[in-house]
Amino acid sequence: MVKVHGKAEAERLREELREQRRPPGRVGDAAEVEEPSGEGAAAIVADGGDRIELDYREIADTQRLLGEHFAELRNCLAEARELGLPPADGKGPVSVPMRRSFARRGGAGEGGVQLALESYLAELDALRTAIGMVAERHARTDEAAASAVDVVARGTDER
Repeated sequence: MVKVHGKAEAERLREELREQRRPPGRVGDAAEVEEPSGEGAAAIVADGGDRIELDYREIADTQRLLGEHFAELRNCLAEARELGLPPADGKGPVSVPMRRSFARRGGAGEGGVQLALESYLAELDALRTAIGMVAERHARTDEAAASAVDVVARGTDER
């Protein structure tokens, strides 16, 4: 526990802690990291196996299922927007606070259902896109490997 006497001392201690937490050497920014290049650029290490199998039909089924969930969430968002409209005030003493509470919880602001659903939709769309890109890259890699095997096989047949 450290006693701090004044703002200047607190700022000095904060800077000392920052310096201690920084890793040695320069850490690059994300923009400085190069993009992967070429097919199969990611280093995949198989543990105990000699191949990686990808079931394209299963990926397509997963994409279809994710698409259904996406449509369902989009429908929920449309309903939430309808429900987010302010209800008519009643005559009781809690009507105005309840209207505000419902508007906040059902609204598009922080903590509202609409904002949460929009966030889910964005995340689900990013997941669908990533899965599609991975499947496409694997398909291209498989085709390139099959083509290379065919070339090698034709070369040995000609001898």
